[in-house]
Amino acid sequence: MKSAAHKSLWLWVLLLGLVAWGCQREPIRLGLAGVLTGPYADLGIHARNGARLAVEEINRRGGVGGRALELFVQNDEGTVEGAKKARELLVRQGVSVIIGHMLSTQCLEALPELNRWGVPLVSPTASSPLLSGKKDLFFRLRPDDTAPTMHLAKHLISRGLLKAGILYDTKNPVYTEPWVGAFAQAMESYGGKIVFTTGFSRLDNGADVSLAEWVLDREPEALLLVASGQETARLVVSMVRLRVTSTLFGVGWAQTDRLITEAGSAAQYLVLATNDPPVEEAPGAAEFVRFYKKRFGTVPNFAAVRAYDTVRFLVQALESVAGRPERLVEALGQPREFDSLFGRLVMDPYGDVHAESYLVGVRGNRFVQFTGR
Repeated sequence: MKSAAHKSLWLWVLLLGLVAWGCQREPIRLGLAGVLTGPYADLGIHARNGARLAVEEINRRGGVGGRALELFVQNDEGTVEGAKKARELLVRQGVSVIIGHMLSTQCLEALPELNRWGVPLVSPTASSPLLSGKKDLFFRLRPDDTAPTMHLAKHLISRGLLKAGILYDTKNPVYTEPWVGAFAQAMESYGGKIVFTTGFSRLDNGADVSLAEWVLDREPEALLLVASGQETARLVVSMVRLRVTSTLFGVGWAQTDRLITEAGSAAQYLVLATNDPPVEEAPGAAEFVRFYKKRFGTVPNFAAVRAYDTVRFLVQALESVAGRPERLVEALGQPREFDSLFGRLVMDPYGDVHAESYLVGVRGNRFVQFTGR
């Protein structure tokens, strides 16, 4: 009897040990490299928050194949040098994938080293067409900017705004220069004309006012600002104060809370051409917006939504290979459809997604779909 009791006890100990081992299986490590400081931090901070919400949600449901997700975050400082350092740190931490970067210029620079590491890079926000159509380890959850450039050019022509000027940020050239080139080509193909194209690298020490004065002397019918939320806000405020009569347009990069808070009432004079609908108007994002507001005390921007979706997309890919992170590259290389918070996305064999484009305005301190002339 005593021997049988001891045997039964040891069986229970062994069983409990196996259960404990199963609960403590090595987590699947995800990395996130985003700009968390400086003028572009409105993208990285929201992306980090969105990714965290998704990881927490997946873990509450039991993880992937019984393994929890663990998110490692590095600040890439919004620079090429900072991005390289962030990637190296994340690879040393053993991540299976890096979510990032937020800027197209950083992503393009990363391509050569991805194959060497065998670690895929999945950007929630990078949208330069220079990243499209490449068979590599780069993937993204945001369409490229081809559609918004065409959409905006058609809109201008329909309003009789045939002469346009362009101001663009030279610090993120992989994003801004293709936008400028594609928009100019589209305008000319529809019978419009680009009267000037001017780049800038800094807006401090009154540079925004000087640019506004320069535009005022030329008075194009439309003015396109290809820049971040902060820099677009500064330029719009200066244009409005100097009473520049040009109709003002911007791009999706500026579709963040920073534009609204820093431009104030001047933001109502701006229309953005973008890949993202207003977050608060997207039916599929309503529950996410509520949770995000409760957790972080602010409305999420498009980077938060795209990063949340990126984690969910990665989970879908992992589940297709039985939760084995060593097969993640294989899974991502397969074309797939995905129901994002912004609607259905279709990823092609090159890791690029395709979806609609939008015109977005600002009304009452929030982004809204632009429907007026």
